[in-house]
Parts: sequence; C-alpha cells; structure tokens
Amino acid sequence: MTKSGSELISVVVPLYNEADGLGSFHKSLLNNIQKVAKDDYEIIYCDDGSSDNSAELVRQFRHDDSRIKLISFSRNFGKESALSAGIAAANGKAIITLDGDGQHPVELLPEFVKAWQGGAQVVVGICINRRSDSWLKRLGSRLFYSVFNRLTGQKLLPGMTDFRLMDRAVQKAFVDLPEIDRVTRGLIDWLGFRRAQVEYEENARKSGTPGYNLSSLTRLAANSFVSLTPVPLYLFGWLGVLITLGSFLLGSAVIIEQLLLGDPWHWKFTGTAMLSIMLLFLVGVILLSQGILSLYISHIHSQSKGRPLFVIDYNASAGISEPGGQHAS
Repeated sequence: MTKSGSELISVVVPLYNEADGLGSFHKSLLNNIQKVAKDDYEIIYCDDGSSDNSAELVRQFRHDDSRIKLISFSRNFGKESALSAGIAAANGKAIITLDGDGQHPVELLPEFVKAWQGGAQVVVGICINRRSDSWLKRLGSRLFYSVFNRLTGQKLLPGMTDFRLMDRAVQKAFVDLPEIDRVTRGLIDWLGFRRAQVEYEENARKSGTPGYNLSSLTRLAANSFVSLTPVPLYLFGWLGVLITLGSFLLGSAVIIEQLLLGDPWHWKFTGTAMLSIMLLFLVGVILLSQGILSLYISHIHSQSKGRPLFVIDYNASAGISEPGGQHAS
C-alpha cells in the first residue's frame, strides 16, 4: 500500500552526552526531514541521563519549534531504553530511529521514506563501511552474526543498525512487547512484516566518544542470544549426549576387547583408564540431565517474556481492510 506524503513522520533520536555536535546535527536533520515531510513531522529526542547540557539544547530547539519533543531520563538507563521510550511516544504514521552523533547519514531519509511509501513496513539501514570500528570490533561483529544465524536459524544481516524506519503497525506491535532486557533491532526483526534495506557508509563522528565500548557490545550480544533464542540452554544438553554416547561406546569396546576377548588388539587398558571412562560417562549423564532441565527452563523463559503467539498484519475475516499489526497473546 502506498502512503501519502502528507502523513506525519516521527524521528526518534536517543542522546547521551552529544552536546558538542548536537547543534549541527539538529540543523542537518531539520533540513533533510523537511524535504520529505515538509511541516508534517515531529522529532523526539530521548536524553538518556546525559551529564552534559544535551537536554538543555533540546529545550532551546523546542522553544523555536513545538514539533521538537524531549524525553529526559532521571539517570542513564541505556540506549535500548531510550529507543523504546521514543518509539512508544511517537505519533507518526512512520517512525524513523537514528543516532544523534551524526554517524547515520540523515541525507538518506528520503530513501527510507520512499521505500516505506512503496509498501515496506520496516526499512533497515545496512552499514557497509564502519569507519570508527577497530579490527577487533569488526571481527567480533562478523563472529556474532555468523554464530547467531547458525544457532538460531534467523537471518540477521551483518551491518544491520538502529538506523531504520518502521510503520505504525510495527510500532504498535513493538510497544506491546513486555520484556525488559530489550534488543530493539532484534525484536523488530522478530516481529517480521514487509522489509526493505538501504545501504550506507558511516559518517565520521561529529564529536565525543562512542556510547558502546567493547564491554557494552559484549553485553548486548549476550542479551541478543538470551532474548531472541533458547539455543544456549540446549548446548550443554547436546554436549552431554555426545559425551555420554562416546564414553558408553568406548567403555563397551574396552569391556569386550579386554574382558571378553582377552585383549587381542593389545590395548592394555589400566584400571585408571577404565575409571576415567566411567567418570567421563558420569559427566555426560550430568550434562544430559542439565540439558533436560534446560528444556523446562526454556519453556519458563519463553512464557515469562509474554510475547504474543502471533502477529497479524492483515485479517480479511475480521473486516479489516488495512494492515493493522494486530497480535494475540
């Protein structure tokens, strides 16, 4: 379905100590959003407990333009919380999220809106050149996406970012997800909907230092695995199956070769070696037991997140003629 260009577009920008470059970023953002939305837009800045005057600058922007809005946290809760707050507060038919450090090229906003007007409900920015990342971050990113996709069966593309656009229907479904430890991009991908991609090269950071260091990126990766897949719970179970089966086969072969056949192959297993095989077998049984326990924990984990059983984009039987993003729990 093609959307009208006159519909309200919301832009959500999480901030954390971005005061030095915020003025030039805001000016550039205004120039580009006005190209696609004219006067029918809102910009929601979410200040994540900044220790500089980022929030005060946004108040100045708001004094000159009532379409500028500010959500200011009482302390630093993290970027994922800031994104969630901004998305929940947005009133637009389309919601665009991007960072306030200038690394996401606002010049590409028309491409995002054009893809949305062409029928995409989620438009994802794919970074093909991260200028600021060290070789260690690049290696870690490739490793994460490779392992995650293999273990979960999902298809997260390397370079996926929070520079994206979502339709109102996607926003409604996203806001209704109740979990606390959020990975915004992962949850949006979990919801599905029609998608498009926009590739871009990252701009140089205007000022300040990145909010995500190696420690926080590692924590984000761990949250992604825990939030989006129960597979890590099963790993020890599968390891237990392999160890138990392997030690059982080895122990059986030793008993037959040593005791029943009289050691025709001269393996000469000692009592210590036999004891080691028995211990290995017991370790496998313990890990296998943990794997069975993990099955129950994974069901509890899935139930505790309270996600809907399904998300409906279109339901003709209910008399809905427009995509509505309905869901059921």
